[in-house]
Amino acid sequence: MKKVLSIIIEHLHEKKWLLLGFGFLIGIFGYGITLILEVLDLSELMDFFTAFPEFEELLDFFGDVASPYGLLNAEVFTFVWVFVGFFFVYIASSTVLPGEVEDKTIDLILSKPISRSSYLMGKITFLYIFIIAVQAIIFTLIGVGMATSQAFIDVGLHWDRLLAVYIINIVHSGTLVMTALLFATITLSSKKTMGAALAIMFAMFFIGTIWGLFPEEQQFIKYVSTWFYMGIQDLFVHGVFDNFLQNFLVLLGINVCLIISSLFIFRRRDIPV
Repeated sequence: MKKVLSIIIEHLHEKKWLLLGFGFLIGIFGYGITLILEVLDLSELMDFFTAFPEFEELLDFFGDVASPYGLLNAEVFTFVWVFVGFFFVYIASSTVLPGEVEDKTIDLILSKPISRSSYLMGKITFLYIFIIAVQAIIFTLIGVGMATSQAFIDVGLHWDRLLAVYIINIVHSGTLVMTALLFATITLSSKKTMGAALAIMFAMFFIGTIWGLFPEEQQFIKYVSTWFYMGIQDLFVHGVFDNFLQNFLVLLGINVCLIISSLFIFRRRDIPV
C-alpha cells in the first residue's frame, strides 16, 4: 500500500501545475460564458437558428440555445470537452508505462519490492484523482459563474444538474484514460498509445453527437459510443435524470472492464529492458 501511495504522490507532485493550470483555464472559459450570457440576447440567437431549414436537427445537436443552460452546454460540454478529453488522454499516455519503457527506467522500478498489479494500480489511482481534481476546479468556477449570473438566476439555479454532469463526466473521462492505459500495456509506446486512444475518442465523439442525423435504421450505432451515455443535454439542459443511473453504470462497467484487461495484459507482458 505504501508503494502505491508513493506512486500517486510522486505523480501528483510532478503534474500539479498541469492539473491546476488546465483546470483553471477551462474553468475560466466556462465562467466567461456565464458572463457573456448577461449581455447576449438569447431570443435573437434562437431566431438565427430557426432561419435554417434543418432547425429541428440543429436544435437536437446544440440543445435549447434560448436557455442559458443550453448555451453553456453547447459551448462547454459539447465542443470544449473534446479538448478536455484530449488533455486527459495525453496525461494518461505520458504518465503510464510507455514513458518509463522508453526512458529505460521500467526495469529499475519493477526490480523494487512491488508487484506489477500494485504498480499499475498506483498509476490508475493517480489518473482518477487527476480527473476528479481537474474537473472539480472547472465545475467550481462554472458554478461560481452561474451563481453570479442573472441569466441563470432568472431561470433557476439547478445545482443537481451541475452535480450530475460532474459525476457523469468523471466516469466518462475514466473511459478515455483507461482506453489509453489499455493501449499502453499493449504497445508500450507513447505515440502509438496516444494515436490509438485519440482515434477511438474522436470516433466515439463523432458517433455520440451526430447519431440523430443518421437514417433511423442506422441509429442503433449510438450504443457503441461512450459519448452517447453521457446524456448531458438531458441532464443539464432539460433536467431529465431518467437514464442517469443506467448511463453511469454502463460507463462504470466500461471502466472496470478496461482496468481488468489492462491488469491482465500487464501481468503477462514481456517488458523490454
